[in-house]
Amino acid sequence: MFNQGLKEEGVRMERRELPDMNLFDAIISRRSHRGQFQDTKIRPEDLDQLLDAARWAPSPFNVQPWELLIIREIEGKIALADLTEECVADQFKNTKFLDDNHRWMRLTEEEWEETRDGVLLADHVNLPKIMSKDPTALRPLMKNAKHLGILGHLGAGKMPAKEIANLVRTSPLLILVLMDTDRRPPGEGAARWMWIGMGAMIQNLLLAATALHIGTQFVSAPLERQKDRQRVSNIFDLPASVEIICLIRLGYIDTVGGKSVRLGRSAFTHFEEYNPEDITRS
Repeated sequence: MFNQGLKEEGVRMERRELPDMNLFDAIISRRSHRGQFQDTKIRPEDLDQLLDAARWAPSPFNVQPWELLIIREIEGKIALADLTEECVADQFKNTKFLDDNHRWMRLTEEEWEETRDGVLLADHVNLPKIMSKDPTALRPLMKNAKHLGILGHLGAGKMPAKEIANLVRTSPLLILVLMDTDRRPPGEGAARWMWIGMGAMIQNLLLAATALHIGTQFVSAPLERQKDRQRVSNIFDLPASVEIICLIRLGYIDTVGGKSVRLGRSAFTHFEEYNPEDITRS
């Protein structure tokens, strides 16, 4: 069962009842929740569970380089939402960013099932009714980032920017994930090992949230550019030794899971030696 709780200050583990979800259920059911959350604050005991899951993540040399900034008050949410709105609007003007997105956008579920990677466009953008009937009509436009950038300069990004910003503003909880760069393991690979530890901690957090029926979503727009990460640092008066890793919005959801696709095991697995001919993308 996915129901292991931990003493707040100790190092010994004890059992605590959690929702009836085993580890593999949580792994397979975890999804990014791109809609509104329930209008309910995260319960203190559930937040404790999330933090316990985070702190028991592995990290090379047990340096535990992570720090979590918990944002529950409206002032911090508004500041991040306003920056998110500005950044999303800018992204719709950025032809390089739009062209990079095109590679991973799937216009129909059939295309998504066939490639088994990327994201479904309709999950990220509210398409006008005339386009939602046949999203493939957007293919010529998506392949020409120059035209999409022009639309962005004409204000095409304002509506999705406001929608995404509102999701940030109304989230019951935001977590700004930070890395203390002073907590370095030894050796030339120190930075690599720190990032491995950060990834493990974030995954622990996401899986624990799934087991608690808490939805999560990465908010990437306000952290894409260095200048915007610096603005976030200024908002929360972060020290220079702290690096911003990611921003996660959280809230309770009615159901976990939902449709997604993944490459098959044979698409990424090699045995004994690396042989590209062994890889099949089906």
